[in-house]
Amino acid sequence: MNLLVFRPDYEVLTHYVSSYLDAYVVGNASKLGFKVLDLYKDEAIAENFFANIEGEDIVVFGTHGLEDKLFGQNGELVLTSCLNDQVLSGKICFALACRSASKLGYSSVDKSCLAYFGWLQDFVVIIDESYESPLDDPYAGSFLRPIVNGINTMLLSFAYGKRVKEIVDDTYNTVVEMFNQQIEYWKTVETPTASQMVTYLYWDRDHFIPIFKEAVYVPTPIYIGTALKGLVAVGLLTLPLLFKST
Repeated sequence: MNLLVFRPDYEVLTHYVSSYLDAYVVGNASKLGFKVLDLYKDEAIAENFFANIEGEDIVVFGTHGLEDKLFGQNGELVLTSCLNDQVLSGKICFALACRSASKLGYSSVDKSCLAYFGWLQDFVVIIDESYESPLDDPYAGSFLRPIVNGINTMLLSFAYGKRVKEIVDDTYNTVVEMFNQQIEYWKTVETPTASQMVTYLYWDRDHFIPIFKEAVYVPTPIYIGTALKGLVAVGLLTLPLLFKST
């Protein structure tokens, strides 16, 4: 079983995502029996990706994205729909990247990618940079823990030899249930930030989608506001999208 983890780390957003993938996915995958190729920071470039993608069973991206693109270290363009996404053929892909499911996901599945997990819109996270480590930030953790749990469920289901539809169902249900737990928790917290947490947790949950040949889950989008007090909410893995309190 072969896993490629692609995790640039060059500013606050990719640093947070990379930290969670490192802490909760890379080591866990090795324990499950995966041979892990961890392309981190300066190794997360197009040349290394294309040199190593053949033979991989699962690919996990934690990077910037647009509707039809995924980027690498320092914003280098790596994948583009209808150009080079055929390299995902025969693989399962989980892309923690804004919007990429809306075009790149469908294009790659059309070219025989077994399943593509991603987001139809921006993935949003609230971050409090006053914490020394991203792993200590309880706000960001509420957004990122559902993701790493979903990825680990995907790896476990694959290791058990489940069919693609079963892997998709297990992974999707885990992510949604984890988001639901976070939403219910923040509904009980009596702070101005709590309502914003709930709003953006709903947003991320409802724009998560697994794409594969047998079926497609298309959640109904919801409207979100942009006002925040005391913290910053950002489109986690896209080019600059920033909401600040005034």
